[in-house]
Amino acid sequence: MFRAMLRGMPRSRAILAASGATAAAVVGAGGPTALCQYMAPQRSNPEWKQQMKDGKLMMGCAINTSSSLVAELASSTGFDFIIIDHQHSAVNGETLRYLISAVQAGGAKAFVRVGGHLDRLGIQQSFDLGADGILVPCVNTAEDVKLAVSCAKYPVQGPGSEGGTRSIYFNLRPQLPGGFPSLFEYVNERANKETIVMVQIETDDALQNVEAICEVPGLDVAFIGPGDLATSMGLVKEVGMPGCWAHPKFDAAVKRVAAACKKTGVTAGFWNADVKGKGEMGFGFMVVETDIGALQSTLAASLKEKQEIRAKMGRA
Repeated sequence: MFRAMLRGMPRSRAILAASGATAAAVVGAGGPTALCQYMAPQRSNPEWKQQMKDGKLMMGCAINTSSSLVAELASSTGFDFIIIDHQHSAVNGETLRYLISAVQAGGAKAFVRVGGHLDRLGIQQSFDLGADGILVPCVNTAEDVKLAVSCAKYPVQGPGSEGGTRSIYFNLRPQLPGGFPSLFEYVNERANKETIVMVQIETDDALQNVEAICEVPGLDVAFIGPGDLATSMGLVKEVGMPGCWAHPKFDAAVKRVAAACKKTGVTAGFWNADVKGKGEMGFGFMVVETDIGALQSTLAASLKEKQEIRAKMGRA
């Protein structure tokens, strides 16, 4: 986490901090407001969202290992974002704090997949711990999305603020996104602009309501979860995997999501490695890799190569 604090800091103050000076001394070098001005990765979130709207295709990796080492390694590899999967991994609140810090230290945006639109604790704690945004699974209707946005936004000015219910908090990570001394400025002027909210289109109900979902103020990304969506549509039962994703009904679903996003200005997202194909369809936010998948495939390929060599040597 301390490494994340140093990123972007003027060299003189970074040296002071790295030399072991106390936090008070570092803050004293420029005052708490100046320190937080340099430190908060969320400050660039409005620009990051605008880059997607302008056509940049953001590529990311999903993290399921619960390892801060792996999270920082993946982030520093050059991915635009990392999805910390709080839904399908053994991540608790303390682990989540370390994972967010590790991702941001590596230079990528840190997003947390929470438990769902009813997971107020997960949504608010993710932001309290410094996450750049959340990915909300299992939504079915626009009302579900409104509730998720509400948990992420303060009831002040800004997108999604109407109906916002996010609670005022004592920041669990004081240097990010602004610290308690900057609470009024953060809540009133920055918070709603700097929080990124994404939902998954992974049920047939969500697909049928996707146009209304994409019209919810404060929503930034509508993200296709292909496995669950194909299952919910009955395609897995009908033709199995991977045939379900080549089915004309699934292709039509993908096009429908892309069209709804384009019409409303929401970024279309997809868990899919076909960057060229899906990118040309208009998708601008794609999970193209997973830490466990990459680790498993790399180890398997390496071992297979060496087993073949061993067999040729007659040593198997």
